[in-house]
Amino acid sequence: MLSWAVRAQDFHFSQYMQNLIYVNPACAALPNSVEAGFTYRNQWPGIPATFITYGATIVLPLDVLNSGIGVSFLNDMQGSGVINRTSASLMYGYRFQLTSKWQIRAGIGASYVFKKFNADDLVFRSDILNDLGYSFGQVTFDNYSRSYPDFGLGVIASNVRNFSFGFSVAHITRPEESLSNLAESRLPLKYSSFVSGRIIARKGSGTGSLIFDPSVFFSTQQQNHELVWGSQVLFGGNFMIGGWMRQNLKFKFESLIVAAGISWEHYNISYSYDVNLKKINFLSTKMAAHEVTFLYRFEYNEMKFKKVECPAYL
Repeated sequence: MLSWAVRAQDFHFSQYMQNLIYVNPACAALPNSVEAGFTYRNQWPGIPATFITYGATIVLPLDVLNSGIGVSFLNDMQGSGVINRTSASLMYGYRFQLTSKWQIRAGIGASYVFKKFNADDLVFRSDILNDLGYSFGQVTFDNYSRSYPDFGLGVIASNVRNFSFGFSVAHITRPEESLSNLAESRLPLKYSSFVSGRIIARKGSGTGSLIFDPSVFFSTQQQNHELVWGSQVLFGGNFMIGGWMRQNLKFKFESLIVAAGISWEHYNISYSYDVNLKKINFLSTKMAAHEVTFLYRFEYNEMKFKKVECPAYL
């Protein structure tokens, strides 16, 4: 009897600063007003086995309790539906007043995940050769589905000068999501961290302002390491352009991320495109990624502590 362990890497977003809520539950205590966000990512759209991720979040601050609650829904479809993972998450974050200039947010997240593996959509060499009239041993996988709870922890520190850094860990109970009962087949821990800042190059209102928001994001999960660094530029009060590099720890560049966005009133919308840098050939244009993030922010409430800007696109 053969035993198979099917592995899949966690989803990732190129617009990581706008989507930290999916990574760090402490983000539930970050905003000072209600926020609702939607994200869509289509990776490798030029080949049949696409990776599509949908996400929706809402964050409700509880100023009386110095905390906030976040709810998120995520659907990650890998290999055009061979692996489909859907999750609903509830997050709670608490805000600590460390000094007059620094705040600490700590959060915990609980998710319920439903994963489905559909082997009927897999195509093996035996399928092609048998269709051509050759005799080749048939390869088969069993379909399966599994549901399980999942938990994560996170912390974020920020100051009045809009400098922030944070750390989080996901899958702290290492749930079983495959048919194998082997310890090494359990979902590995995922560690994530970020650092972001703000540089005001030119003050002004309207078209006169120019602001740089540099940031670095790092995540590691078993043998998968991701480092994304770059900056977005806010100008004219309502427009954003940005550029980031994605690489591994061996400084092998995987993609160049270019982004643009616009904001008006309480609305923010941004688009990014991942330019594949692994191999320069005709497949490079097919191995890219499109990502769109929409964010709606209600009016901020007045607080005794000077408002710290959310590190996302403003």
